Amino acid sequence: MFRGKFSTLVFLLCGAAYCHAASGLELITDAEAKLPSAYLENKRAGLTRGPGIEVASPSTEAGREAVALKIGFKPRGGVVIDPKTVKVQYMKEPVVDLTERVRPYISDTGIAIDAARVPAGEHQLRVQVGDAEGRVSSKLIQFKAQ
Repeated sequence: MFRGKFSTLVFLLCGAAYCHAASGLELITDAEAKLPSAYLENKRAGLTRGPGIEVASPSTEAGREAVALKIGFKPRGGVVIDPKTVKVQYMKEPVVDLTERVRPYISDTGIAIDAARVPAGEHQLRVQVGDAEGRVSSKLIQFKAQ
């Protein structure tokens, strides 16, 4: 595997042997999408020593048929990412934990789902990841499915 600054981007663009086809994955159900929003403001936080989180997709406007979820994790200070710490939550009231649904698509380099079904509408996910030293980072992902 490539090492260095662009390894995450290479992974996201080229794919990896462990990537799964996710055409059958229902990431968000209709019932979950109808729950009240627990919308969070995407504020820029201070500097963190935790892992970096880079979102390649979805962009703010996602497709109609399926959404690609491509998120890269970037280790900091040479500390290894711990894939067991990854959490994916749908920001509704109550918060919907999507972690077990996406677990097969999580690795130490990121999350790679080619096509996940989501209902039309606006969605907000929170992705959290930690490293071997217990440092944690999170990022809000907002997108609109057609």
